[in-house]
Amino acid sequence: MPHDDKTEHELDLALATELQAALLPKACPSACKHQVAAARNRMCVGVGGDFYNFMRINDDQIVLLIGDVVGHGVRASLIMTQIMGFLRSESQRLSRPVQIISALNEMLIEMGEKIGAILPCSMFYGVIDAPTGTGLFVNAGHPRPLICNRATGSILHLSSTDILLGIEEFVPEELCHTFTSGERLVLFTDGIEDATNPAQEQFGEKRLQEAITKYLADAPDNCAEGVFRAVDEFRGDARQADDETIVVLDRV
Repeated sequence: MPHDDKTEHELDLALATELQAALLPKACPSACKHQVAAARNRMCVGVGGDFYNFMRINDDQIVLLIGDVVGHGVRASLIMTQIMGFLRSESQRLSRPVQIISALNEMLIEMGEKIGAILPCSMFYGVIDAPTGTGLFVNAGHPRPLICNRATGSILHLSSTDILLGIEEFVPEELCHTFTSGERLVLFTDGIEDATNPAQEQFGEKRLQEAITKYLADAPDNCAEGVFRAVDEFRGDARQADDETIVVLDRV
């Protein structure tokens, strides 16, 4: 009997893993004339709390987001699924980062009150106007994205961060950046920088930027894959302790 229980649990986890993977897009919406994007995601226990999405608002505007429910495993994956469903139901407000983040924060606070727990989540949410390259963003406690100039090799942070979602009400701060041809935006979850090797050293921001620089001339897909490869080489025999996600978007 214990063997059968274990087998059923493994089948349930495998199905949950497949369903969660199906929620995450593989590429930017088709017919993006001005930008090319790629993403990589891996959960540390099959299912987890990392998520990202590309959503078309209209012919010109696209939503780009990345998030990380604190913790990992089934609990985090259920909250992540709830967030993804909430975003899909808010088509009228997708173009307004402040409104979306405020509404999502309220939803997580209310959900937490119902179950008697705090449900913290970091999230970076942006709307990019494809023809002009102008982007409006809100960063709710998420690692600051990197903006890379593929011609000069310079890397800068897209600065300013609000508090995590799900803790208390706050007024989000909206950022603006106009992307020019040749710029690359890199979004990632903290599992990448926090990855540790057998000596308990962290991969860290410096190694991440070195990996990104190494693949600046490559397509977004190769860059994302290259960063994951660099993390694996650094980690060696140590186990993956957190979910890891990277999104790379080029302005062309």
